[in-house]
Amino acid sequence: MKKRFITSIMAISMAISMAACGSGAAEAPTTETSEAVENVTEAASSESTKEIEIANPWRECTEDEAYAVAPNLFSAPEGATNIVWRMMETEAKENEYTWPLVELTFDLDGNSFVAREQLIASDEPTDISGLYYNWTVEDDITLANWGGGNMTGKAYRYIGDDKYVDLITWFDIETGADYSLTVEAADLDGFDLQAVAEAMYDESKQIGANMPDDEYVPTDITGCDTFTQIVDKLEKGSGYANATINGVDVLLVTKYTFNNSPDGGVFNAAIDSEVYRYNEAGVPEYLGLVEAGGTAYPLAIYDGKLYAGSNHWIKKYTIASGSILCIDEEAYVEYDGNGNGTYYHHSDLRELDGDENAVVPDDSAMKAMYADLEKAEVIEYSVVQ
Repeated sequence: MKKRFITSIMAISMAISMAACGSGAAEAPTTETSEAVENVTEAASSESTKEIEIANPWRECTEDEAYAVAPNLFSAPEGATNIVWRMMETEAKENEYTWPLVELTFDLDGNSFVAREQLIASDEPTDISGLYYNWTVEDDITLANWGGGNMTGKAYRYIGDDKYVDLITWFDIETGADYSLTVEAADLDGFDLQAVAEAMYDESKQIGANMPDDEYVPTDITGCDTFTQIVDKLEKGSGYANATINGVDVLLVTKYTFNNSPDGGVFNAAIDSEVYRYNEAGVPEYLGLVEAGGTAYPLAIYDGKLYAGSNHWIKKYTIASGSILCIDEEAYVEYDGNGNGTYYHHSDLRELDGDENAVVPDDSAMKAMYADLEKAEVIEYSVVQ
C-alpha cells in the first residue's frame, strides 16, 4: 500500500461558544469542552423536535500515540496523578492530513491542569488553549529547558469573582508546534504555572534525543551476502524497506517506525534509515544514514530521490556514481533572535543560485522542494516481529 505525503497541515477547527461580558467584573465566556456527548435540538417540523447526538471529537489515547503525532512532546510532571491523554482529530480532506490536537490532563498539588500541543506547521503562534477570557494580567516569559532555555512565551491570568485562571502559551518555531498549559482554582495568588510547564519538559521526547548521533554505529552486516540476511539480523520492532534511489536498488533499515495512516489503518513509516546497496562484488554495503526532523516528515521517494524534511529544512538525497549517498539538493532557513529568516540553497553535486555561503534572497527554492514533497510517496516499512 502506498501513501502520498502531504505537507499541507491545517489547524483543527473548533466550535467555541462565546458568552457576553457583563457590565461589572469581566465574566468568562464558555470554553470548549471534551465531555462525552453534546445534545442539540433540531426542529423536525413545526410540531415536533428531535434530539441529535453529536459524537465527541476527543478520544482517549496512549502517551505513545500522542508522541507519534506531536514532536517535542511534554510529559506529566513528577508527582502528577489522574493522568489522562486525549487526542482530537478531524476528518482529512482528500490528499490532505490534519494533525491531531493532543491533550494531557493531570492533577498536581491539589490543582487540575490541562496541557496541549498541536503541530500547526506555521511560522506564527496559534492559541490552542480553547480559553477566551478578558485577561486581567498578561506577561512575556522565557521557559527554562524548552528550546535550550530560550523558549519565549506568554503568561495570562484571569481574576474573577470566584476563581482564578492561569494560562501559558509557547510556540516552537523549529517544529511549528503550539503549546498551552492551563489551571483553574478558587485562588492562585502566588502560584507559578511557569514552573509546572518547565517541569513538564521531557528531554527524551525532543527531536534528535533518540536519533543516532555522529558516533552512530550501523547494523553489523558482517557475513551478510544478501539484503535478506541483513533483515534476519534485525532486532524485533526494527523496520526495513526496499527502495530505488537514482536507479540503485537499496535496503532501508530503521530501529523505529510509527503509524502514518490518518484513516486509522496501519502504515509503518520512519524518520531515519540506514541505506545499503549491493557493491561491485555483489554484497551489501552501508552507504550512510538519512534522518528527517520528526514524524510530520516521514521519509519519502519522489522522482528517484529520497526526501527527508522538517518544518524549516528539506533535503533530497541521491546516489552519485552508483555508490555515493549525497545531498542532491537542500533548502533551509535560519532565524535570528528577532525571528528574521535567512534562506539557504545548497547541493553537494553542483552550483545553485546562492552566494558563496549558499544564501538566497527568499524561500522560493524551499517552497519548490516542499511542492515536490507533496507528490512524494511515503516509504512503507515492514516491521520485524
